[in-house]
Amino acid sequence: MINGFTEKEIIDLIWSRPNFAQIELTRNCNFKCKFCFENCDSSSKYEDKSPEMWKKVIDDLYELGLKKIHFSGGENFLYTHFLEIVKYSKEKGFVNLINTNGSMDITSILPYSDEFVFSLHGYGEVNDKITGFKGSFEKTIRNIERAVDAGKAVSVNTVLIKENFDNYDKLFDYLSSKFNSLTYSPTIAIPCYTGKKFDSLNVPMKKENLKKYLQYVQKVGRDRIVYKHGLYGLLGEENKKIQMPVCAAGKSKLIIKYNGNVYPCNFFQTEEFLCGNVFEEDIHNIWKQGKGFKIFRAYYLQNDLPEDCMHCKKHNNCYSGCRAWNASYMHEEIKIKKERDVRCEIIDAYVGA
Repeated sequence: MINGFTEKEIIDLIWSRPNFAQIELTRNCNFKCKFCFENCDSSSKYEDKSPEMWKKVIDDLYELGLKKIHFSGGENFLYTHFLEIVKYSKEKGFVNLINTNGSMDITSILPYSDEFVFSLHGYGEVNDKITGFKGSFEKTIRNIERAVDAGKAVSVNTVLIKENFDNYDKLFDYLSSKFNSLTYSPTIAIPCYTGKKFDSLNVPMKKENLKKYLQYVQKVGRDRIVYKHGLYGLLGEENKKIQMPVCAAGKSKLIIKYNGNVYPCNFFQTEEFLCGNVFEEDIHNIWKQGKGFKIFRAYYLQNDLPEDCMHCKKHNNCYSGCRAWNASYMHEEIKIKKERDVRCEIIDAYVGA
């Protein structure tokens, strides 16, 4: 009991609404990133929804009690009415986080944005080669400058594959010498089976590779690193009375795709995990009853983890790690299974109780 509340009552209160929504206004993109988990690039064209439809969604999210919207993509600036939507969201009182590849001038939305995540996948020509867009590195750096000069919070997201794994030192050294306020998210790519196939580009899950990755994490520093895909659960050692799983799927976020479909996680975009459609159903019902959300919540609430995990001090936070970093998912079985994160054993993340 905490202040008269049982753990389940507190969890019900926490999960009564999500903390933020990730909205994909468009799946159109002007890059050709080799690893794209959305399988979108400049060779594909998708039909966007009207600004009126998205404003209604934003109204519904406001009524649901959210405080933050993460605009993802595709490339946001290819959505014709992007400025209109971001301005509307800010006027509703939302914190706006903008994801962009940095290829187009961000000046117009600076008054209505709070945070930026720029995709930058290598230093100089390495980035251009991976994105398939000549000059992308210089354009992104210029937009980072614009965001920093405007006083916005800025994070740099780098997806690590074979082509840039050894280049990250050079990228980080350049950025940290030029900017002193950035945060960083170097992330080893997860094969996403609803996205592009890039088997030949994967960084092999071997001890020497994860050791080098952890050296990158250490170099960036705890105060500037943004962990993704459950990695904080493996590396963190916080002690709290109630530990919530680092996986946000079904607990603190909802993901809304360009066509209105809602999923708990970008790596589980299948019919089994479809939670509903915001253009067709009530957002409150989607959040409470969405089948994908319920699957992820059940995995936490059932407290039925692998035996080794139950004897680890981190298990209430890590909760066996990211569901896309287990053996079944890596063999193209998109299920929620009682398996631990494959990275745990490789990086010796287990801490016995």
